[in-house]
Amino acid sequence: MKIAILHYSAPPLVGGVERVVEEQIQIFRTEGHHVTLACLEGGQETRAHCFIPLSKETLRHDFITYLSAALSGVDVVIFHNIGTMPFSIELTAALRSLASTVHSARWICWVHDLAAANPEYAALQSSDAMAIIASKCPDWEYVAVSEDRAQQVRHLLRVPCIAIPNGICLSDTLNLCPQVADLAESAGWWDADLVLFHPTRIVRRKAIETGVRITAELIRLGWNANYVVSGQTDPHRTDSALYREELNTVIQDEKVESAVWFLADKLSIGALQLASLYSVSDALLFPSLQEGFGLPILEAGAFRIPAFCPNRSPLNALPGVITWNPDWAPREIAAWLVRQIEARGAIHARKTLVRNYRWKSIYRNFLAPLLQQPQTLNR
Repeated sequence: MKIAILHYSAPPLVGGVERVVEEQIQIFRTEGHHVTLACLEGGQETRAHCFIPLSKETLRHDFITYLSAALSGVDVVIFHNIGTMPFSIELTAALRSLASTVHSARWICWVHDLAAANPEYAALQSSDAMAIIASKCPDWEYVAVSEDRAQQVRHLLRVPCIAIPNGICLSDTLNLCPQVADLAESAGWWDADLVLFHPTRIVRRKAIETGVRITAELIRLGWNANYVVSGQTDPHRTDSALYREELNTVIQDEKVESAVWFLADKLSIGALQLASLYSVSDALLFPSLQEGFGLPILEAGAFRIPAFCPNRSPLNALPGVITWNPDWAPREIAAWLVRQIEARGAIHARKTLVRNYRWKSIYRNFLAPLLQQPQTLNR
């Protein structure tokens, strides 16, 4: 599908709507659509397939003809704030005119702000500009970024309006390396109930089989859990490869092949990859039988995720660590972990965010249905 996105400005200019525009362009491109960006200022650094500058000089002349030619063949035109804010009435008027004559495209007025409902614009209430942006356009469809805004649109403009929330680009916000960002999405980690990270080499004293069995017990308790092991076999230990084979047997016996990840099989892990793995994980699981120090516990604290380990020295002396009884069986540890996770509101808030507000979810739940639905006008 060919989609055009319009706004007053775009990156490299910085602003909340500008960021949404850029990330909306990115998700549409990722999902296979051809995207054109048109704006008055900025736009040179966006990820759109095509960029159309809308100069103020053009606005003063035959802007409708210019814009009509630029948007020829476009299936959907999405314009952010232009229909409800007074920053370029010439552009608003042109979009009204084009929508009334070009019925081959859908014209979607995307409302972040509504001047007619904002006391800061009281001085414009009797102006010609306000008369335009405070009246409905029968050829537009209306989308608002929250239910509150949608209610304002319905009340003031007397038109149907649906709410589609803004999203967040997790890979950019968390500064994830591309390999880990892609894996988190394809492996379903963002939508999982729990992602447990264990940075380690494949060494017996690390008790990776305990982590596998805990994960299996969590799944039996109804949790969509994933156990992510960073390390590879240790070239300095002849037993390491044999231990990996034994772990494969445990994984098969517990039937958790789709929930246990040995990342050394998939990517090379350096400092950036390690940081990204901490960022996408919900907690550190560190079931070691013995350690000289326990550096991953400090790293987990730096990334503000809880660190769970057996109550053994020296691990139990490190700041922020949460320990279980070393004599517990995996079933007991799993039940204890559930109680620990459920008591931490920050984890639940994060899960709600990544499940519902990352752009992949926004596209699946809102944007794709919007594009697929038939045109609904407000006549």
